[in-house]
Amino acid sequence: MKLGFGKPKQKGLLVETSAESVVANRLKELCGGDGDFYGAISRLMFLDPKKITTPLDRVLGEAQSFEAQGNKLRAEVAYRIAGGISLYKGDLDGVNKYFEKAASFAGDSHHEYQVILKRSGEAMNVARKYYEEFRPPVVQT
Repeated sequence: MKLGFGKPKQKGLLVETSAESVVANRLKELCGGDGDFYGAISRLMFLDPKKITTPLDRVLGEAQSFEAQGNKLRAEVAYRIAGGISLYKGDLDGVNKYFEKAASFAGDSHHEYQVILKRSGEAMNVARKYYEEFRPPVVQT
């Protein structure tokens, strides 16, 4: 009688880890091997854009509300999300505006904001190439 205890369940994990390493390696290549830039962009962009479930206008409304309430941490996080959505949408003005706001709340605690703000044009190009390559296929019915 087998109860199923001790069975390795690593097959799915290995496939997932392998896919994640392919994505990470490709993003590193797109960043030209610059570790500082790669670290910043990998933290700030949505690597899986399917996880963007809240519209930008709602995120911005929440950010402004948290800012008005004096809740700096939640305002920073909301502006960070808005900046990530802007990267996905290809909105350079939004990237600069929202990451600048997030940086103003974070102070010196998040170096990645400064990296992206200094190289926002390059970040847009890397994000565009990344999303073109890793966009899920559209199923036609």
